[in-house]
Amino acid sequence: MESLRVIFSPPGDARWNMAVDETLLAGVIGGGSGSTIRLYSWRPPGISLGHFQPAGMADLGACARRGIEVVRRVTGGGAVFHHGDVTACLVCPAGVLARGVRESYRLLSGAHAAALRSVGLDAEVGGEAPPLPHRLRPGYDCFARLTECDVAVGGVKVAGSAQRRKGGAVLHHTSVVWEPQPSELLAELLPGAATLGRPAAVQELVPGADRRGFEELLAGEVARAIGLEPRVGGLTGEETAGARRLAEKKRSETE
Repeated sequence: MESLRVIFSPPGDARWNMAVDETLLAGVIGGGSGSTIRLYSWRPPGISLGHFQPAGMADLGACARRGIEVVRRVTGGGAVFHHGDVTACLVCPAGVLARGVRESYRLLSGAHAAALRSVGLDAEVGGEAPPLPHRLRPGYDCFARLTECDVAVGGVKVAGSAQRRKGGAVLHHTSVVWEPQPSELLAELLPGAATLGRPAAVQELVPGADRRGFEELLAGEVARAIGLEPRVGGLTGEETAGARRLAEKKRSETE
């Protein structure tokens, strides 16, 4: 059976996290890397904007004052405030999923829901939501809207995903709200987001839940869903060097 490399990364800042994910994607596109799922957190907290969102979706002045770094993901979707969440990045050849975009979302979200059920949550995939407006309002927050491919507990969103397909490869980002989000800070950074409700947080619903144990469950469920054997590994020296170059490039572009 083909394997899925599982990387449990130490916390990283926003540019580093996105640089690593983009480097892993490039490796699959170039044929030098196989399927990988990387689990990580953000230190300090950051905001990632969807690939097509304008920078003005976040209050950049407030973010700068608070020391919150804003980066753009290669995946789509809405803004995500990464404050103690569990972030997972799956990169693989498109043939590993071998199904349409919507079907792949539901397949992977089913795996995420299964991992959440394993820690005692009544998690399910899907929800009802009106279509997005033609123009997203400033501050549009990914977790303000529950869609048919998200994961919810009691009708409240707890995990959201975004995907990018490029050059025969797939990058699928998932954010699971682990720690409660600070509503006042969220409203300051993403104006209006908090007025639409706050997502469910695993720590609130299952006090004492083990984060690393959950990450292991999540990786295992994703591997099972896509038919690969999970094997714990790490970044190669070449990947680390490539990510460092890309992170420095991103840093110099914003200075």
